[in-house]
Amino acid sequence: MKQDAFSKYPVRHRALAALRDAFTQQQPDIPIDAKGYTLDFRDTLLPLVTPQDFEADLRAGDGNELQTKFRAAHSSSGLAVNCFAPFRHRIADLALPTAGQFETLQFERKCPTGIRGGRAPNLDVVLKGASTIVGIESKLTEYLSAHHAVFSPAYAAQIRDTRREQGYFREMLRLVDVPDSYVWLDAAQLIKHAFGLARTFGDCPAMLLYLYWEPANPDASPEFAAHRQEIATFAERVAGSTPEFRAMSYPELWRTWDAAGTADWLARHIEALRGRYGVTL
Repeated sequence: MKQDAFSKYPVRHRALAALRDAFTQQQPDIPIDAKGYTLDFRDTLLPLVTPQDFEADLRAGDGNELQTKFRAAHSSSGLAVNCFAPFRHRIADLALPTAGQFETLQFERKCPTGIRGGRAPNLDVVLKGASTIVGIESKLTEYLSAHHAVFSPAYAAQIRDTRREQGYFREMLRLVDVPDSYVWLDAAQLIKHAFGLARTFGDCPAMLLYLYWEPANPDASPEFAAHRQEIATFAERVAGSTPEFRAMSYPELWRTWDAAGTADWLARHIEALRGRYGVTL
């Protein structure tokens, strides 16, 4: 039943087209192909974003993203960079709900889970403060297609520390038995990120923040409400675990910045973000 219901994803295709069109309106002189890709990763940057703020981090990560996925108007890592890169040298202006002040910002941070033979998960953004760590997993349109949870048996066999007592571990074991429990939410990826954060920053309070895009009119398609419901279910299942799990949409984040009263540069930056990503489907 679930396979039939979600065999095609027209809302994702509409989102890709809308994001491509918004890019063209914002950058009419930059070529972009029918699939939404520019010729150079620099073409996708917003006015206050410079390569010096993120390029070295992405080149140190996995996947050669700058030459591939990052060139897309619908790149989730591109969204994270366009949102957070201007804070690299203005870190005092960065605020997140329920988190204190930050001192450093890093993109594509590897947080090894400790599983032998496995590749370390890359978090889109890691923020460090004096007393807290926030790891951000960024999503743009990726969640608008079905997901199937997959875990190597090595996770259950090799994780023998306090992570084994957490809700993330219990949810992993459940998903091994019922891997299609979530359709829109990539819960397996979030669990692996949680394992990596807990191991890498075990001596400091940490938060895993799931930060996801939504259009200006999320009520237009039921997939967005379904995705939010799955987030709520996952949050309930891992409540009380380390790292703490939080989720919010990019538009919600930008509204919190508005409400807090922003510096002039940040007000201009939020306007550019909304011009690029605040599309209507």
